[in-house]
Amino acid sequence: MKKLTACVLASMIVLVGCSKPTETVIPSDMATWDKDLAPSMKKLSDDERQLVAGYLARAKMGEVFGGKGVPIGTTIASAIEQQRQWIAERERKDAEAAALKEKLAAERAQKIAELDKAVLVTLVEKKELPRNFEIRRYSDYQEFKIGVKNTSSKPIAGVAGSLEFVDIFDKTVGGVNFRITETIKPGEDMVWTGGRDYNQFLEQHKAVWNLEPGKYKTRFVPETVIFADGSKLTAGE
Repeated sequence: MKKLTACVLASMIVLVGCSKPTETVIPSDMATWDKDLAPSMKKLSDDERQLVAGYLARAKMGEVFGGKGVPIGTTIASAIEQQRQWIAERERKDAEAAALKEKLAAERAQKIAELDKAVLVTLVEKKELPRNFEIRRYSDYQEFKIGVKNTSSKPIAGVAGSLEFVDIFDKTVGGVNFRITETIKPGEDMVWTGGRDYNQFLEQHKAVWNLEPGKYKTRFVPETVIFADGSKLTAGE
């Protein structure tokens, strides 16, 4: 009987000694991880340790926000597999998001190209008008004259967009939005005059105000072109 017991104990010792670190059950009590989990973690490969660490970090974060943490009975092997699946799912979603972003960017670029073919927009003049109480201009005023030409084959009933101001370092320093609701026949052009009260505390206002002639250029950013027949072109979001 003593010999049998000794053999059983010896067999158990062999089995325990040969058990894989991935078969270790992760304690539900995080306070015991250093004592009960760390020895098995040290036997893992670098890749496996990173996967387990990622799983445990997510479990900890889940507990902070009311989650259940590590389910009872979860082994290191299970944690590794779940983390791999989570990474694969995240990569799949990231790839789908990147593809959608690329698709939408391509669609927007196509729409902008169509808008650029429909109208030609340029800055005719930029003026800085100081306040003048005699004519009831109670604040400094920025005035813009913008030329618009219909380069499409249909009459245009409205144009909306902005004109960006780009300095000599090719940096966009400001812009002005405009909306034109006058009819422009194919091949014809017009000059839109508009402006805004100057706000010295807005960097874009100040930058545009201080741009010197010959030391900047403008760039048209189209938003919408509405044709007289009711159809329209939009740049989208």
